[in-house]
Amino acid sequence: MWVAEFRVWHESSHVLSLTKKFNVTVHSVYLSLYKKGRRTLINKVFSVNGPDAQKYIAEMKKGHQRYRVRHVEQNYVFFSIPLDPHAISYHALVLDDETFFVRPFVLKGGYEYWTVASWNKNALTQLYKKTKAAGEASSITLLSLKKTRVDLFVPDALQRLGAKQAQVLQSAVFMGYYGYPRKLSLKVLARKLGLSPATVREHLRNAEAKILPAATEQLARR
Repeated sequence: MWVAEFRVWHESSHVLSLTKKFNVTVHSVYLSLYKKGRRTLINKVFSVNGPDAQKYIAEMKKGHQRYRVRHVEQNYVFFSIPLDPHAISYHALVLDDETFFVRPFVLKGGYEYWTVASWNKNALTQLYKKTKAAGEASSITLLSLKKTRVDLFVPDALQRLGAKQAQVLQSAVFMGYYGYPRKLSLKVLARKLGLSPATVREHLRNAEAKILPAATEQLARR
């Protein structure tokens, strides 16, 4: 499978513009597509982390013409977007039947970071052209493009994590805490998350204690 990493900006996204105002890292996942009357809507969820997470969530809860917040639980924000010509999801304009997200896309510092895959390499390179014809001010930068193995199914191990453990672990991975060489220390990671180093260490150790045995079990079944 071909996998591309993109950095994306598009002017019409209110939730993206808020990441320039607040010190947060947001992970986004599509949940479902449904009809309500004559309207078709997309359900999404945000996992909001960082020192300004609650400020960001409070701003979202005020409402916006392009989305409606349905529920907030801890750092998760569930909301819907109407799929109509005047409020269509930007991703629906540039992604097609040969391209798809293989990880939650990330909003941070005024940009979205996409991990997009396809069995067709050319389909990924065509994203550049699609952004120019998307009908709104936007830009896209290709960060990497490579052929690699893709696991499209969520490992059972992740289901064993509590919400806060999953949030901290996800942020640690994205920010490079587990990279080699390590991109930031535990102290810096804790500061970015708005938590104490001891709390972050505890969440990571508990998450690792749950994931590693489960991952070993999955390896034994392969």
